[in-house]
Amino acid sequence: MSALFPLALVCAVAFVAAAGCFRGMPAEESQVSGSREQVSGSREQESGGGLLVAGAGRKASDSGGKRESPPEKALFEEAARRGLPEGGLLLVADTSTGFATLVSRGRAIWRVPFSWASAGIGAQAGSNKTPPGWHRVAERFGAGAERGTMFVSRRRNGRVLPPSEWNAPDPAEDAVLTRILWLEGLEPGVNKGPGIDSHERYVYLHGTNQEQKLGSPASHGCLRFSNADIEKLFDLSEGVETYCFIQ
Repeated sequence: MSALFPLALVCAVAFVAAAGCFRGMPAEESQVSGSREQVSGSREQESGGGLLVAGAGRKASDSGGKRESPPEKALFEEAARRGLPEGGLLLVADTSTGFATLVSRGRAIWRVPFSWASAGIGAQAGSNKTPPGWHRVAERFGAGAERGTMFVSRRRNGRVLPPSEWNAPDPAEDAVLTRILWLEGLEPGVNKGPGIDSHERYVYLHGTNQEQKLGSPASHGCLRFSNADIEKLFDLSEGVETYCFIQ
């Protein structure tokens, strides 16, 4: 028994030291693993194929530890200067990432992949390119249509493509499906006016029969979305002034 006493004393001292460290640990550090799981669950919620995001999810700047202002906020402020109402929506279509982000009151609320023109960015009529810059949703088509409904000249043609035909290989018919949001350019000389007018070029946001290409250049000038996502975007923007910035 006398041989065991030093060992018991060492264990007791170690236990007391550990307990002291635990009592001195800040509450937020002791809960860090749980909070990370909660953040992961709350920031990423699947909805209609899209990713709902709480805020922009930006990290603090390395310089001074101050939080950087998300680019969505600056773009929303610019949209407001261009006439977007405070309660309006801004869709930022970023061809460098292949993601479109929906912004409300300066905060990113929804982010999904999209496709833009295979020919790249440009406004010239007949170029089959996606026009750059500031636009607004001028007209809407397809309310209440079944997913996969096909449109020709913005009219339903009686065909409804099943999900099994939403990943058509090349060469494929460039089908306009489910919903249409028709864009109007807001920048004279950039995407508005003779020879470069986005509206006269019939530049749409629409559902596609080539969902497997989302996130990469694939269209003839329009912005393509999954059929679930264009339906969701259509519903979110119902009755709301909506701008679109393409970069």
